[in-house]
Amino acid sequence: MTRPAQIAGPVPVTPTSEPVILEPYGRERMATYGYVEDEYFVSGEAAGAPYRTRILVRRPRDPARFSGAAVAEVSHIWGGTSVWRALNRHLMRSGHMWVEIDSQAPSALELIAAADPDRYASMTFADAPGARKFASTIPFDPDASKDELARRYDEFKARWWAATPQSFDIIAQVAAALRRGLPGSSAVSEIYLAGISQTGGVVRKFVQEHHVVQRLDDGGPVFDGYLPAASGGAALPDVDVPVIELLGEGEFQSVRLPCGVSGQVRGVSHRRADSDSFRLYEVAGMAHRETRFMSDADIHRLRNCPLPPRAIWSTFPNSHVYAAVLDQLIGWARGVSAPPPSMWLRTAGAGDDIQRDEHGNALGGLRTPYVTVPVSSLVAATPVGRPSWYHGHEIPFDVATLDTLYGSAPVYRRRVADEIARMIDDGLYDPIDAEEIRQQAERLSW
Repeated sequence: MTRPAQIAGPVPVTPTSEPVILEPYGRERMATYGYVEDEYFVSGEAAGAPYRTRILVRRPRDPARFSGAAVAEVSHIWGGTSVWRALNRHLMRSGHMWVEIDSQAPSALELIAAADPDRYASMTFADAPGARKFASTIPFDPDASKDELARRYDEFKARWWAATPQSFDIIAQVAAALRRGLPGSSAVSEIYLAGISQTGGVVRKFVQEHHVVQRLDDGGPVFDGYLPAASGGAALPDVDVPVIELLGEGEFQSVRLPCGVSGQVRGVSHRRADSDSFRLYEVAGMAHRETRFMSDADIHRLRNCPLPPRAIWSTFPNSHVYAAVLDQLIGWARGVSAPPPSMWLRTAGAGDDIQRDEHGNALGGLRTPYVTVPVSSLVAATPVGRPSWYHGHEIPFDVATLDTLYGSAPVYRRRVADEIARMIDDGLYDPIDAEEIRQQAERLSW
């Protein structure tokens, strides 16, 4: 059985001490949505040793607006909270709680505690290789072979787990504690574990190795569902709660190879049959990280990255896809409805080479108007070196191509509207996000 973590707080905010924020993106809109942020210390024993770390919680100021559902994510091993980044608008308009669990020692110690030693003086983790000086650079070599890149990446990935031996116990203990409630507040009725990129790998490993042993006092699961995304590995097993795995084409080895980095999806061994608790969606056109909504830090980081002629950073709406899939997961867990069947990209044989249409856009998979009613060629990983590989770009069609495809802008707009309506009917697009895409189509003319 999982022993709940001890939760203390909220930790006071003073003129000289406030929470360290790993990724401020979207935080500025919390007031608009009526959300508040609190920090708590959590402690207990994990992997045979004591720990003390922090969680960061964002939730509606008005308890009546709280949906009862919490979406938890582990902070990335070298910083960042990718689930919040992708889903903050949707989480807040849905009334869900968001919880950052700082269970990975490298980010907790080197990025949080080191930034404010006084505030976090009590943070404690077991000694582990790399826990304090984790080299965070993903292996990059534009001249290496696919096999060599994969070998280096696997060695790098193995160091994640060596540096974080307490992480999985901490994750489960925090979830169990949240079900009892934060200090001074009511219990969380549902909790989902989501992760993107490295933390998607954390979710996968939790499903594979820890879900069956981390149980509540009544024998039930500590999480009501899982959303592992932008990661990869062997096919996930069935468990007694829903799992929806989400992969953009930018995770595939064949797409990343020209960038000199390894993909986590190699071949198609991650694919498996649907079940009463599993779906897999592979998304045509989706890069590892969204550039549709860029923070000032994103713009600064990418300011000197070259793009191919006529190209722009991709406007593909990763966040819209994540929002729809999260809704499907929660609806499935609540017994409302099962999600649509899995959708796989069309690949060549047992390899990870993606088949493409005459515009270079991926065939098959979960398809949005970006590929069903295209106005550009989408490249899901930009092969111009670091840090561009995890961002996609697009090359807009010229007028002649648009005329050939659609004849006129009104015909194009009507087709976008039809595609969006189809996706809403299938439960694969939130109506609020859909309106954004409709308006985007209205602005295109030639």
